[in-house]
Amino acid sequence: MAGFTHSVLLYNAKAGASTLDAVMGEAVPHLAASSKTLELIKTDSPEEMESACRSAAERADALFVAGGDGTVHLAARVLSSIDNPPPLGILPSGTCNDFARTMNIPLYLDEAANSLSQGELKQVDTATINEGTFLNFAGIGLITDASVNIDPNLKQRYGKLSYFMSAMQTMRQSELFDVSLSIDGQSYEEEAVLVLVMNGKSIGTHLFPMSDINPADGLLDVFIIQSSSFAAIREWFSLSKPHLTAEDLEHIIHLQGRDIDIRTNTPMDIDTDGEIYMQTPASIRVQPGKLNLLVPKEEDIFT
Repeated sequence: MAGFTHSVLLYNAKAGASTLDAVMGEAVPHLAASSKTLELIKTDSPEEMESACRSAAERADALFVAGGDGTVHLAARVLSSIDNPPPLGILPSGTCNDFARTMNIPLYLDEAANSLSQGELKQVDTATINEGTFLNFAGIGLITDASVNIDPNLKQRYGKLSYFMSAMQTMRQSELFDVSLSIDGQSYEEEAVLVLVMNGKSIGTHLFPMSDINPADGLLDVFIIQSSSFAAIREWFSLSKPHLTAEDLEHIIHLQGRDIDIRTNTPMDIDTDGEIYMQTPASIRVQPGKLNLLVPKEEDIFT
């Protein structure tokens, strides 16, 4: 696509020194080369990031955010709440970078900045959930427990591996809960250890390349994991296999829908894109094509 008139880069001042050096040394030169003017905004908190994102959206014709899934979550929440938002460019510099993986955005900052500044626009869905918004997923059960149980020291030392370690530990301790779902008017009563509503196809770097999952199809994918048995765990990891379909699953229910309501016997924490700040019951609605996302040109994607 053509260059930008005025682009804005938001970045987290609390990121590590090596990350900030990479943003400035590797990403900024590519963004500057494709922009008549490039504005850099440093933020110190999620509240500052959200406020800066809203303000920048009024004057920018491209908005880049350097950060992890939490930063992308904030940007998506802001941009999906306003009319005619500028395109969003994700410069992955977090631990998992799940939505960047979904959209085939390179995970090295120089490659990401170069491919997005020379890339193309794609309209992707977002979803409202109660008073919030998510871009990648919303989940209850095991996923929230795994997030809460992550040891900060292990996260700093092992990065994305810490999520896997926490998930495996949590699986061994997980308990079934009753959940009532309504999906496009169809009711389901299930027992589960985990319920996921997905727009993207990667969680904790675990990829779900099932052909049904598409963040631009106007549908959300619901996964109900019915136990933490070895067979269920093995099936969970089999979701990373290409060509797998819902008919191949025995311990996991896979459904799709646009309007989803989730109720539990007692309030349960909800994880939205790795952020936990609401509880069930949850009313979820897809917002088709709500976000304009900068993505690499298809011919530049290597698989």
